[in-house]
Amino acid sequence: MPKLSSLFDSFDNLDQILPEAVASWLKPVPAIPQVENYLANKILYPQTLPQTEFDMQMDLAILREALKINGPKPGLGENSPENSLLGDNPFLNIVLRKVLIPAKFLNFTPNLAVLTQVFIDALLLDRRKEDTFEDLWTVVLINDTDEIVGSIMMAQFNNNDGVMDLKLLGKNYRITKGNIIVVPCSANRCEIAYKLQNGHVLGKNENAVEVYGGNLGIVIDGRSL
Repeated sequence: MPKLSSLFDSFDNLDQILPEAVASWLKPVPAIPQVENYLANKILYPQTLPQTEFDMQMDLAILREALKINGPKPGLGENSPENSLLGDNPFLNIVLRKVLIPAKFLNFTPNLAVLTQVFIDALLLDRRKEDTFEDLWTVVLINDTDEIVGSIMMAQFNNNDGVMDLKLLGKNYRITKGNIIVVPCSANRCEIAYKLQNGHVLGKNENAVEVYGGNLGIVIDGRSL
Protein backbone atom coordinates (compact mmCIF):
# COMPACT_ATOMS: atom_id res chain seq x y z
CA MET A 1 0.00 0.00 0.00
CA PRO A 2 1.49 3.41 -0.92
CA LYS A 3 2.56 5.57 1.97
CA LEU A 4 0.23 8.41 2.92
CA SER A 5 2.02 11.62 1.94
CA SER A 6 -0.02 13.96 4.10
CA LEU A 7 -2.20 13.95 7.19
CA PHE A 8 -4.90 15.54 5.05
CA ASP A 9 -4.84 13.25 2.00
CA SER A 10 -8.06 11.67 3.25
CA PHE A 11 -9.95 14.96 2.83
CA ASP A 12 -10.85 16.76 -0.38
CA ASN A 13 -12.94 19.55 1.17
CA LEU A 14 -10.54 21.48 3.38
CA ASP A 15 -11.75 24.63 1.63
CA GLN A 16 -15.03 24.29 3.57
CA ILE A 17 -13.26 24.79 6.91
CA LEU A 18 -13.76 28.18 8.55
CA PRO A 19 -10.63 29.87 9.94
CA GLU A 20 -12.65 31.00 12.97
CA ALA A 21 -13.49 27.37 13.76
CA VAL A 22 -9.82 26.40 13.57
CA ALA A 23 -8.82 29.32 15.79
CA SER A 24 -11.33 28.30 18.46
CA TRP A 25 -9.28 25.16 19.22
CA LEU A 26 -6.07 27.09 19.84
CA LYS A 27 -4.83 28.79 22.99
CA PRO A 28 -3.95 31.55 22.91
CA VAL A 29 -6.34 32.22 20.04
CA PRO A 30 -4.27 33.48 17.07
CA ALA A 31 -5.22 36.32 14.76
CA ILE A 32 -7.68 35.16 12.11
CA PRO A 33 -5.51 36.37 9.16
CA GLN A 34 -2.70 34.14 10.48
CA VAL A 35 -5.05 31.14 10.51
CA GLU A 36 -6.37 32.04 7.05
CA ASN A 37 -2.84 32.09 5.62
CA TYR A 38 -1.89 28.79 7.27
CA LEU A 39 -5.08 27.09 6.12
CA ALA A 40 -4.66 28.38 2.57
CA ASN A 41 -1.10 27.04 2.44
CA LYS A 42 -2.26 23.70 3.84
CA ILE A 43 -4.89 23.43 1.10
CA LEU A 44 -2.35 24.26 -1.60
CA TYR A 45 0.52 22.22 -0.12
CA PRO A 46 -1.05 19.51 2.10
CA GLN A 47 2.17 17.51 2.18
CA THR A 48 3.97 20.30 4.12
CA LEU A 49 5.02 19.02 7.55
CA PRO A 50 4.70 21.15 10.70
CA GLN A 51 7.96 22.85 11.64
CA THR A 52 7.05 24.16 15.10
CA GLU A 53 4.82 23.22 18.02
CA PHE A 54 2.42 25.95 16.89
CA ASP A 55 2.28 24.39 13.40
CA MET A 56 1.46 21.01 14.96
CA GLN A 57 -1.33 22.49 17.06
CA MET A 58 -2.66 24.24 13.96
CA ASP A 59 -2.63 20.96 12.03
CA LEU A 60 -4.52 19.22 14.83
CA ALA A 61 -7.10 22.03 14.90
CA ILE A 62 -7.57 21.71 11.14
CA LEU A 63 -7.88 17.94 11.54
CA ARG A 64 -10.65 18.41 14.13
CA GLU A 65 -12.64 20.55 11.71
CA ALA A 66 -11.95 18.20 8.78
CA LEU A 67 -13.27 15.28 10.83
CA LYS A 68 -16.33 17.30 11.83
CA ILE A 69 -17.38 18.14 8.30
CA ASN A 70 -16.68 14.59 7.09
CA GLY A 71 -18.24 12.78 10.05
CA PRO A 72 -21.85 11.60 10.42
CA LYS A 73 -24.26 14.51 10.00
CA PRO A 74 -26.51 15.28 13.01
CA GLY A 75 -30.22 15.47 12.46
CA LEU A 76 -30.34 13.18 9.42
CA GLY A 77 -32.35 9.98 9.31
CA GLU A 78 -30.87 6.51 9.46
CA ASN A 79 -31.48 5.95 5.74
CA SER A 80 -29.99 9.23 4.60
CA PRO A 81 -27.20 8.70 2.04
CA GLU A 82 -25.23 11.41 3.84
CA ASN A 83 -25.16 9.42 7.05
CA SER A 84 -23.81 6.02 7.90
CA LEU A 85 -24.81 3.70 10.69
CA LEU A 86 -23.04 0.62 9.43
CA GLY A 87 -19.54 1.87 8.82
CA ASP A 88 -19.63 3.70 5.48
CA ASN A 89 -18.35 6.72 7.33
CA PRO A 90 -14.58 6.25 7.50
CA PHE A 91 -14.20 7.57 11.05
CA LEU A 92 -17.23 6.58 13.15
CA ASN A 93 -19.29 3.40 13.21
CA ILE A 94 -22.37 4.31 15.23
CA VAL A 95 -24.02 0.89 15.45
CA LEU A 96 -20.87 -0.84 16.69
CA ARG A 97 -19.78 2.28 18.62
CA LYS A 98 -16.31 2.34 17.15
CA VAL A 99 -14.01 5.29 16.59
CA LEU A 100 -11.96 4.47 13.49
CA ILE A 101 -8.53 6.08 13.32
CA PRO A 102 -6.43 5.52 10.20
CA ALA A 103 -3.18 3.99 11.46
CA LYS A 104 -1.17 6.08 9.00
CA PHE A 105 -2.22 9.25 10.84
CA LEU A 106 0.35 8.19 13.43
CA ASN A 107 3.07 8.90 10.86
CA PHE A 108 2.26 12.58 11.39
CA THR A 109 0.88 12.63 14.94
CA PRO A 110 2.70 9.81 16.73
CA ASN A 111 1.03 10.41 20.12
CA LEU A 112 -1.96 8.05 20.06
CA ALA A 113 -3.61 9.64 23.11
CA VAL A 114 -3.46 13.11 21.54
CA LEU A 115 -4.77 11.79 18.23
CA THR A 116 -7.63 10.02 20.00
CA GLN A 117 -8.62 13.22 21.78
CA VAL A 118 -8.75 14.99 18.42
CA PHE A 119 -11.26 12.37 17.23
CA ILE A 120 -13.28 12.71 20.45
CA ASP A 121 -13.34 16.50 20.11
CA ALA A 122 -14.52 16.31 16.53
CA LEU A 123 -16.93 13.37 16.57
CA LEU A 124 -18.15 12.64 20.10
CA LEU A 125 -17.91 15.65 22.39
CA ASP A 126 -20.96 17.52 21.06
CA ARG A 127 -22.74 14.52 19.62
CA ARG A 128 -26.40 14.11 20.56
CA LYS A 129 -26.63 10.64 22.06
CA GLU A 130 -29.34 8.26 20.88
CA ASP A 131 -29.00 6.02 23.97
CA THR A 132 -26.86 5.49 27.05
CA PHE A 133 -24.71 2.91 25.26
CA GLU A 134 -23.05 5.78 23.40
CA ASP A 135 -21.15 6.56 26.59
CA LEU A 136 -18.77 3.74 25.63
CA TRP A 137 -16.77 3.51 22.38
CA THR A 138 -14.05 1.19 21.13
CA VAL A 139 -10.99 2.77 19.50
CA VAL A 140 -9.72 0.95 16.41
CA LEU A 141 -6.63 1.68 14.34
CA ILE A 142 -7.61 0.83 10.78
CA ASN A 143 -5.06 -0.53 8.35
CA ASP A 144 -4.70 -3.70 6.27
CA THR A 145 -5.30 -5.43 9.60
CA ASP A 146 -7.39 -3.50 12.12
CA GLU A 147 -6.19 -3.24 15.73
CA ILE A 148 -8.29 -2.47 18.80
CA VAL A 149 -6.18 -0.17 20.96
CA GLY A 150 -8.55 0.80 23.78
CA SER A 151 -11.85 2.34 24.79
CA ILE A 152 -13.47 5.69 25.49
CA MET A 153 -15.86 6.27 28.39
CA MET A 154 -17.88 9.48 28.22
CA ALA A 155 -18.91 10.47 31.75
CA GLN A 156 -22.17 12.44 31.86
CA PHE A 157 -22.07 14.93 34.72
CA ASN A 158 -25.16 16.76 35.91
CA ASN A 159 -23.30 19.88 37.04
CA ASN A 160 -19.84 21.29 37.68
CA ASP A 161 -19.59 19.41 40.99
CA GLY A 162 -19.55 16.05 39.24
CA VAL A 163 -16.87 13.56 40.31
CA MET A 164 -16.08 10.08 39.00
CA ASP A 165 -14.04 7.61 41.02
CA LEU A 166 -12.84 4.49 39.26
CA LYS A 167 -10.71 1.46 39.94
CA LEU A 168 -8.69 -0.44 37.37
CA LEU A 169 -6.00 -3.08 37.93
CA GLY A 170 -5.94 -2.31 41.65
CA LYS A 171 -5.34 1.42 41.17
CA ASN A 172 -7.75 4.22 42.00
CA TYR A 173 -8.36 7.23 39.78
CA ARG A 174 -10.56 10.31 40.04
CA ILE A 175 -11.81 12.62 37.32
CA THR A 176 -13.83 15.78 37.76
CA LYS A 177 -16.15 17.65 35.42
CA GLY A 178 -14.29 19.27 32.53
CA ASN A 179 -11.28 16.96 32.50
CA ILE A 180 -10.04 14.06 30.40
CA ILE A 181 -7.53 11.37 31.40
CA VAL A 182 -6.02 8.22 29.92
CA VAL A 183 -5.86 5.20 32.23
CA PRO A 184 -3.31 2.61 31.07
CA CYS A 185 -4.48 -0.95 30.47
CA SER A 186 -2.64 -2.97 27.84
CA ALA A 187 -4.72 -6.12 28.33
CA ASN A 188 -7.20 -7.18 25.67
CA ARG A 189 -10.09 -6.81 28.15
CA CYS A 190 -10.07 -4.58 31.21
CA GLU A 191 -12.55 -4.57 34.08
CA ILE A 192 -13.22 -1.11 35.40
CA ALA A 193 -15.39 -0.25 38.41
CA TYR A 194 -16.75 3.27 38.71
CA LYS A 195 -18.88 5.45 40.96
CA LEU A 196 -20.10 8.94 40.13
CA GLN A 197 -21.40 11.81 42.20
CA ASN A 198 -23.79 14.02 40.21
CA GLY A 199 -23.42 11.99 37.07
CA HIS A 200 -23.66 8.66 35.31
CA VAL A 201 -22.05 6.38 32.73
CA LEU A 202 -24.12 3.90 30.73
CA GLY A 203 -27.17 5.14 32.64
CA LYS A 204 -25.78 4.21 36.08
CA ASN A 205 -23.92 6.13 38.76
CA GLU A 206 -22.20 2.98 39.99
CA ASN A 207 -21.23 -0.12 38.05
CA ALA A 208 -18.44 -2.43 36.91
CA VAL A 209 -17.91 -3.10 33.22
CA GLU A 210 -15.43 -4.91 31.01
CA VAL A 211 -14.02 -2.85 28.15
CA TYR A 212 -11.34 -3.20 25.51
CA GLY A 213 -7.79 -2.23 26.40
CA GLY A 214 -4.65 -2.03 24.31
CA ASN A 215 -1.84 0.34 23.39
CA LEU A 216 -4.03 3.35 24.14
CA GLY A 217 -5.76 2.17 27.32
CA ILE A 218 -9.01 3.67 28.58
CA VAL A 219 -9.82 7.32 27.89
CA ILE A 220 -12.17 8.78 30.52
CA ASP A 221 -13.72 11.99 29.23
CA GLY A 222 -15.58 14.16 31.71
CA ARG A 223 -16.01 17.23 29.54
CA SER A 224 -19.57 16.69 28.27
CA LEU A 225 -22.79 17.32 30.20
